[in-house]
Amino acid sequence: MEILFEQNMLPRILMTITAIGLAFGPAIADFNKTHATNPLWPPHARFHVVWQVITNSALSLFMLYLLWTPLIEQYDLQLKLVAIVQFTILVPVYITIACMGLFGGALKDVNGLRPFVFNIGGRIWEVDTNAFNFTLTIAVVSIAVITIQSSVVLAV
Repeated sequence: MEILFEQNMLPRILMTITAIGLAFGPAIADFNKTHATNPLWPPHARFHVVWQVITNSALSLFMLYLLWTPLIEQYDLQLKLVAIVQFTILVPVYITIACMGLFGGALKDVNGLRPFVFNIGGRIWEVDTNAFNFTLTIAVVSIAVITIQSSVVLAV
Protein backbone atom coordinates (compact mmCIF):
# COMPACT_ATOMS: atom_id res chain seq x y z
CA MET A 1 0.00 0.00 0.00
CA GLU A 2 1.33 3.43 -0.89
CA ILE A 3 -0.01 6.71 0.40
CA LEU A 4 0.23 9.97 -1.48
CA PHE A 5 2.32 11.91 1.02
CA GLU A 6 2.42 14.96 -1.24
CA GLN A 7 -1.24 15.70 -0.53
CA ASN A 8 -0.52 16.68 3.08
CA MET A 9 3.09 17.80 2.79
CA LEU A 10 2.46 21.36 4.08
CA PRO A 11 0.77 20.33 7.36
CA ARG A 12 3.35 17.56 7.83
CA ILE A 13 6.24 20.03 7.43
CA LEU A 14 4.59 22.66 9.66
CA MET A 15 3.90 20.14 12.43
CA THR A 16 7.42 18.72 12.05
CA ILE A 17 8.81 22.20 12.71
CA THR A 18 6.57 22.66 15.74
CA ALA A 19 7.39 19.16 17.07
CA ILE A 20 11.11 19.92 16.82
CA GLY A 21 10.50 23.26 18.53
CA LEU A 22 8.57 21.55 21.34
CA ALA A 23 11.37 18.99 21.72
CA PHE A 24 14.30 21.39 21.85
CA GLY A 25 12.93 24.84 22.78
CA PRO A 26 11.95 24.02 26.37
CA ALA A 27 15.11 21.93 26.83
CA ILE A 28 17.29 24.87 25.80
CA ALA A 29 15.25 27.35 27.86
CA ASP A 30 14.88 25.21 31.00
CA PHE A 31 18.05 23.12 31.38
CA ASN A 32 20.11 25.95 32.82
CA LYS A 33 20.75 28.00 35.97
CA THR A 34 17.36 29.74 35.80
CA HIS A 35 15.37 26.51 36.03
CA ALA A 36 16.63 22.92 36.29
CA THR A 37 19.93 23.76 38.02
CA ASN A 38 18.75 26.85 39.90
CA PRO A 39 19.99 26.36 43.48
CA LEU A 40 17.16 28.60 44.74
CA TRP A 41 14.50 26.21 43.44
CA PRO A 42 13.39 23.40 45.72
CA PRO A 43 14.77 20.05 44.50
CA HIS A 44 11.26 18.74 43.84
CA ALA A 45 10.45 21.74 41.61
CA ARG A 46 13.64 21.04 39.63
CA PHE A 47 12.54 17.39 39.34
CA HIS A 48 9.21 18.50 37.86
CA VAL A 49 10.72 20.86 35.28
CA VAL A 50 13.13 18.17 34.07
CA TRP A 51 10.30 15.62 33.93
CA GLN A 52 8.11 18.06 31.96
CA VAL A 53 10.86 18.83 29.45
CA ILE A 54 11.72 15.15 28.93
CA THR A 55 8.01 14.31 28.54
CA ASN A 56 7.57 17.03 25.89
CA SER A 57 10.67 15.79 24.06
CA ALA A 58 9.44 12.17 24.15
CA LEU A 59 6.01 13.22 22.88
CA SER A 60 7.74 15.17 20.11
CA LEU A 61 9.64 12.07 18.98
CA PHE A 62 6.32 10.20 18.96
CA MET A 63 4.77 12.98 16.88
CA LEU A 64 7.65 12.88 14.37
CA TYR A 65 7.16 9.12 14.04
CA LEU A 66 3.43 9.60 13.38
CA LEU A 67 4.07 12.40 10.91
CA TRP A 68 6.43 10.41 8.71
CA THR A 69 5.27 6.78 9.12
CA PRO A 70 2.08 5.68 7.38
CA LEU A 71 0.41 3.35 9.86
CA ILE A 72 -3.24 3.45 8.79
CA GLU A 73 -5.06 3.93 5.50
CA GLN A 74 -6.60 7.25 6.51
CA TYR A 75 -3.24 8.96 6.97
CA ASP A 76 -4.89 12.31 7.68
CA LEU A 77 -6.06 10.83 11.00
CA GLN A 78 -2.42 10.48 12.04
CA LEU A 79 -1.86 14.15 11.21
CA LYS A 80 -4.92 15.11 13.26
CA LEU A 81 -3.64 13.03 16.17
CA VAL A 82 -0.32 14.90 16.05
CA ALA A 83 -2.21 18.20 16.05
CA ILE A 84 -4.22 17.08 19.09
CA VAL A 85 -1.02 16.17 20.95
CA GLN A 86 0.57 19.50 20.03
CA PHE A 87 -2.49 21.47 21.18
CA THR A 88 -2.54 19.35 24.36
CA ILE A 89 0.97 20.60 25.11
CA LEU A 90 0.36 24.21 24.04
CA VAL A 91 -3.13 25.15 25.28
CA PRO A 92 -2.38 24.44 28.98
CA VAL A 93 0.22 27.21 28.83
CA TYR A 94 -2.62 29.72 28.54
CA ILE A 95 -4.61 27.98 31.28
CA THR A 96 -1.53 28.25 33.50
CA ILE A 97 -1.12 31.94 32.60
CA ALA A 98 -4.76 32.54 33.55
CA CYS A 99 -4.24 30.78 36.90
CA MET A 100 -0.86 32.31 37.84
CA GLY A 101 -2.44 34.47 40.53
CA LEU A 102 -3.59 31.35 42.36
CA PHE A 103 -0.05 30.02 42.88
CA GLY A 104 2.15 33.12 42.53
CA GLY A 105 3.48 32.16 39.12
CA ALA A 106 5.25 34.28 36.54
CA LEU A 107 5.85 33.95 32.80
CA LYS A 108 9.57 34.48 33.14
CA ASP A 109 12.40 34.30 35.62
CA VAL A 110 14.19 37.55 36.44
CA ASN A 111 17.41 35.89 35.26
CA GLY A 112 15.77 34.31 32.20
CA LEU A 113 15.27 35.39 28.63
CA ARG A 114 14.62 39.05 27.99
CA PRO A 115 11.34 40.02 26.32
CA PHE A 116 11.18 40.74 22.60
CA VAL A 117 11.21 44.49 21.99
CA PHE A 118 9.28 45.95 19.05
CA ASN A 119 9.24 49.57 17.95
CA ILE A 120 5.86 50.14 16.33
CA GLY A 121 5.21 53.69 15.22
CA GLY A 122 7.71 55.06 17.71
CA ARG A 123 6.11 53.21 20.62
CA ILE A 124 8.15 50.48 22.32
CA TRP A 125 6.32 47.21 22.98
CA GLU A 126 7.80 44.43 25.10
CA VAL A 127 6.42 40.95 24.49
CA ASP A 128 7.23 38.04 26.77
CA THR A 129 9.27 35.41 24.91
CA ASN A 130 7.17 32.52 26.26
CA ALA A 131 3.88 34.12 25.26
CA PHE A 132 5.30 35.07 21.85
CA ASN A 133 6.78 31.62 21.10
CA PHE A 134 3.75 29.64 22.26
CA THR A 135 1.35 31.92 20.36
CA LEU A 136 3.45 31.60 17.20
CA THR A 137 3.56 27.82 17.59
CA ILE A 138 -0.22 27.59 18.08
CA ALA A 139 -0.68 29.71 14.94
CA VAL A 140 1.57 27.37 12.91
CA VAL A 141 -0.23 24.24 14.18
CA SER A 142 -3.59 25.90 13.41
CA ILE A 143 -2.47 26.61 9.85
CA ALA A 144 -1.36 22.98 9.54
CA VAL A 145 -4.75 21.72 10.76
CA ILE A 146 -6.63 23.98 8.34
CA THR A 147 -4.60 22.62 5.42
CA ILE A 148 -5.01 18.89 6.21
CA GLN A 149 -6.84 17.14 3.40
CA SER A 150 -8.33 13.68 3.47
CA SER A 151 -5.74 11.17 2.37
CA VAL A 152 -5.96 9.07 -0.76
CA VAL A 153 -4.74 5.49 -0.59
CA LEU A 154 -3.48 3.65 -3.62
CA ALA A 155 -3.18 -0.10 -3.55
CA VAL A 156 -0.13 -1.33 -5.41
